[in-house]
Formats: sequence, structure tokens, C-alpha cells
Amino acid sequence: MDYALRPASEADKAWLDELRRQAYADLFVATWGHWDEERHNRHFAESWRQGHIQVAYVSEEPVGMIQVFESDDALTIEEIQVLPEYQFRGLGRALLNDVVDRARSHRKHTELAVALKNVRAQALYLRLGFEQVAVSDTHFLMRLTAPE
Repeated sequence: MDYALRPASEADKAWLDELRRQAYADLFVATWGHWDEERHNRHFAESWRQGHIQVAYVSEEPVGMIQVFESDDALTIEEIQVLPEYQFRGLGRALLNDVVDRARSHRKHTELAVALKNVRAQALYLRLGFEQVAVSDTHFLMRLTAPE
């Protein structure tokens, strides 16, 4: 899927908050048994504070986001969210593949955490070669090892 990215601005904040609600609604219920407004607000505020958020556009319409951090040896995908109506159309995979390609070109690992209950995303990451390297109470840490 063709898309464009641009850095998130203050003007995107309300839209990104709503995107997170839509993208994570089912996952919140599956993980914690209910929607937790306080947890959502806390996680959203922390994500916004950390920065490095890019808004994904298809046909000049915002449809998703990705947040990536770079270290000496890895690109870490902190967040990737796609509007429900754009899921299963290849946008998430395209965003992910572009980060993986960038990491490989710099001989870096690609890392991410995926919720234990997010089996669809886990399956995608495994198909793309990611391996589970650790587990927390709520997430698997996964890594795609850098090329030699």
C-alpha cells in the first residue's frame, strides 16, 4: 500500500488520541477485561512525551501512525496503529517492512513489543522472521536480528 509519513504535530494530538482508542479498544478489553480510561490517558501522554511519532497518510488522509526509536544497534518500533477500516489492507505490513528495511540497511536489529493477546500481530511478526526474546506480564519482546 502506498502511503506517506510526516512528523506528528500538536494539531494531530486529538486525532492520535482517537486513533489509539479505536486501534486498541478490543486489545484493552482482552488484556484487562475492560476499557481503562486512566491507563489509556497515561499511555497516550507518555507516548506523546517521548515523541518520534509519524502520521501515516493514504490519499492525503491520516490513517495510522508509527513511533520508532533508534539506538546504536537497533530500531525499536514503540507503537504502530492503523484505523480499523484500513487494517488488513497492507498498511501495517508496509510500515513495518519499511522500518525493517531501514534497520537492515544500517545493520541494526528491529525490535518491538506485542501484546500477549494480539495474536494477529504476533503471527505477522513471526512470518516476517521476528523471534520472541523476552516476555512480560502483558507483552512479548520480539527481535529481527540484524544481518551479519
